[in-house]
Amino acid sequence: MDALAIEPVYRVLLGDVSRFRIMLVGAGGTGSTLALFLAGLAFHARQKGIQVDLTLVDHDVVEMKNCGRQAVSVQSAVLGRIPKVTDLALRLNAAYGLGIEAWPERYEAHMARDWFHHGESCAHLLIGCVDNHIGRREIAETIALFDGRLYVLDCGNEQYSGQILIGNLTDMSQIKLDSLGLCTGLPSPYMQEPDLLEPDPGEQPQSCAEMALAETQSLMVNRMAAAIAGQYAADFILRREIRQMSSSFNLAPPTATSRLITGTNLNRYHKKNECGASTSFTSHCGSVGT
Repeated sequence: MDALAIEPVYRVLLGDVSRFRIMLVGAGGTGSTLALFLAGLAFHARQKGIQVDLTLVDHDVVEMKNCGRQAVSVQSAVLGRIPKVTDLALRLNAAYGLGIEAWPERYEAHMARDWFHHGESCAHLLIGCVDNHIGRREIAETIALFDGRLYVLDCGNEQYSGQILIGNLTDMSQIKLDSLGLCTGLPSPYMQEPDLLEPDPGEQPQSCAEMALAETQSLMVNRMAAAIAGQYAADFILRREIRQMSSSFNLAPPTATSRLITGTNLNRYHKKNECGASTSFTSHCGSVGT
C-alpha cells in the first residue's frame, strides 16, 4: 500500500486584538467599491465591540466618466473638483454613523507614520488599490518602514482578470511554521509578485473608466476584486486570521482560485543563502494509505 502525503495548510493568527486600523489607498473602480464593503464591515464590527478606524486616501477627483463603474456620486461629478475620498467618506459616514477619515492626497510612504497607532492591541491593514508601479513602490516602502508590524493587501486587475495578495514581511527568515498549523507571517505582496513594482510594458494609455466606457474592460472586474479583498478584510477583522497568501480570478469564464499557506508555497520565495544552499520550510505532513 502506498502512502499519499497530505501537506498541511497553515494560518496566521493576529492574537488578542481589539482595535483595527484600515487604510485604503486608491478610490477608483476597485477601491471605491471596497470602501462600501469596508464601511459595512466596520459597522458590523462595532456591534460586536470591535473598533475599526477607516482612512481613505486618493488625490483624484470625481468625474462623470467615473460614475457607474466607481462607487462615487453623480452629484459630486456635477459639482466638480470633489475628491473621491471626500465623496465616499461623507456618504458612508452619513449612512453608518462612522468616523471615516478622507485624505485627498497622493499616497507616499511617510504618511503611514501619522496613521500608525503604537499599541499592542491594535492591528494594521493597508489595502492598495492602485493601478501603477509608482503607487505600489510607495506601499512597498511602507512595508519596509514597519518591519512586519502591518499587513498589506494588494488588489490589481486587468480587463477580465485580477489578483489579490497579502503579506507583511520582506525577510523570509522571519517566517516560521509550527506543528499547531500556525505561521508567523507572510511574504509581502511584492515578494510574491515582484513585477508589480516594475513598469508594465503593455500598460494601456486609457484609464479603467475609459476602457469601461469603450467596453474593453468588464464592468464587473473591479467588483469581483473588491468582493474577494473584502473577504480578506472580514477574516482579518472578525476572525483575526489570514488563511491564504493570494487569490486570483478570471471572468471569462468566471473562475477563482487561492494560494494557501503551505511549506511548498512559501518555499517559492526563499532565496539562496550566502553559501549557495537554499533554505526551505519543512511541513509537518500527515499521510493516508492508498
